[in-house]
Amino acid sequence: MLRHLRRTASLLLCCPPLLAGTLYVDANLMSGAGDGSTWADAFQGARGLRDAVQAAQTGDVIFVAQGVYRPAIGSNRNVSITLLDGVEIYGGFLGGETSPDQRPPFGTAPTILDGDLAGDDGSGQFGDNSYHCLRAGNAGPSAIFDGFVVRGGNADGSGNNDKGAGILCISGAPTLRNCLFVDHRCTFGGAAGYINGSGPTFTDCTFAAGDGGSFGGAFDIATGASGIRFERCVFTGNRAARAGALEVFATAGVVVSDSIFIDNVSTGSGGGGAIWTGSGSSLTLTGCTLVGNRSDVQTQGGLRSQSATVTMRNTILWANEGPGGAQGASNQLSSGLDVTYCLVQGSYPGAGNLSSDPLFVDLALRDLHLTGASPAIDAGDNGTLALSAFDAAHAPRRVDEPAVVDSGLGNAPIVDMGAFESSIGISEPTCVPLPNSTGLPSILAGTGSTSIADNDVNLVVLDLPSGEFTMPLLSASTDRLPVASGLLCLGAPQIRFTGNIQSSGSTGSVSFSPDLSNLPQGTAVQPGETWTFQLWHRDGASSNFSSSLSLTWR
Repeated sequence: MLRHLRRTASLLLCCPPLLAGTLYVDANLMSGAGDGSTWADAFQGARGLRDAVQAAQTGDVIFVAQGVYRPAIGSNRNVSITLLDGVEIYGGFLGGETSPDQRPPFGTAPTILDGDLAGDDGSGQFGDNSYHCLRAGNAGPSAIFDGFVVRGGNADGSGNNDKGAGILCISGAPTLRNCLFVDHRCTFGGAAGYINGSGPTFTDCTFAAGDGGSFGGAFDIATGASGIRFERCVFTGNRAARAGALEVFATAGVVVSDSIFIDNVSTGSGGGGAIWTGSGSSLTLTGCTLVGNRSDVQTQGGLRSQSATVTMRNTILWANEGPGGAQGASNQLSSGLDVTYCLVQGSYPGAGNLSSDPLFVDLALRDLHLTGASPAIDAGDNGTLALSAFDAAHAPRRVDEPAVVDSGLGNAPIVDMGAFESSIGISEPTCVPLPNSTGLPSILAGTGSTSIADNDVNLVVLDLPSGEFTMPLLSASTDRLPVASGLLCLGAPQIRFTGNIQSSGSTGSVSFSPDLSNLPQGTAVQPGETWTFQLWHRDGASSNFSSSLSLTWR
């Protein structure tokens, strides 16, 4: 099963404007003035986020500490958190930070906007949940919502209350980043979000386990505005009668780039296990991977187009199924589309298209990185790169593999097909950057593994500036610890450390003490276990290096 129950993401700098007022929210605080003026006097309780939004003015920034917040306190299902133009809202704080880039890794301090007003979802009671956790209101791109888990909306009413349980976008065009939308339900369409006449953008977000009713297990876009874009997003485990993950209806100019659609299901005759688009829509996909999606009734388990214009570049469609498990070309996508420099199971007409096995690292475990033998390496079209310079893991695009003959279009280096650019020199999968990371991965020196006898270890690093560093745990050598797929490193423990690098020539050193308190309950480090890490630096410097280091506990 794909381990996508939180979303790490983003190299975006997200510091607030210098002149902005800052409001603080801490659900777990039980002292202070409760006026939001400082962390010590933060807005408190489950309604703290709502209080802060009601108090905010244009130009304000809201910092929200870990904890559970609700759109309403009580049973009013019509109440939502409405985004405001010019107001930036950041979650994921421990409390005490002075800037969003000081937040710990996303998931370490989860900030949850929970639509389960009565707290009874665990017993299967959803009829009292918020119709919409969020509303876009009339907010433009300056309305930022960053670093939240949004869960538990249930749009089972009438009118607009039967759609968009996670976020309802009827107008406005807010910016959403580094968010996980999970466990939403609706009866009409768009469990995670419904877009009509609106143009929001989603970056580094995951949409998981949504039940979209009739249309769009994650999103239903119906006559949306221009500028709708999904960049480096993951759609996983969603379902609806039509469009298991994403429906684009009568809307032009929707762009999906460097994103992943996996294990989504269309249950009805509309089809489109991952995507359905039609009624004059135009949709562009570039650098995406659609794998393991299914249509129970209609042929296309990947993408179905009905009277729509679809442009697809540098994209992989593989192991998407139609009825009975069929995985031919017709089960991947509709015929007659503008598809070039893509890899499509069963073959598809178009310049540069391939049909051979993409050779993922581990399809069964949903590790969709490319092995060194993949035909998708250096086989894409460089002409689409204006859309994004980074892949789904924030690794740079157009990384040349010298041993691979370029077969794509453009001047070398040639981009790879699929959501992940290959990194043959890295033995372990590349993690998605942490939400507060502002640099690329950096090389850790060493020869394979370093044995350590206790919780302290010295690492030698290359070309790292001073600052704070974070190492997400990728995998362990035993079954007792969660083995992340490498796709997003979700569900894996996090080990955080700080240190100042004093560079001498090209090397420096940093000491850290692994925090083993956030391992899964009941687990313990055992002698002989090998953990694999990857280092991300957080000071804004750039680096072209990436690697990983194994530590063996003895």
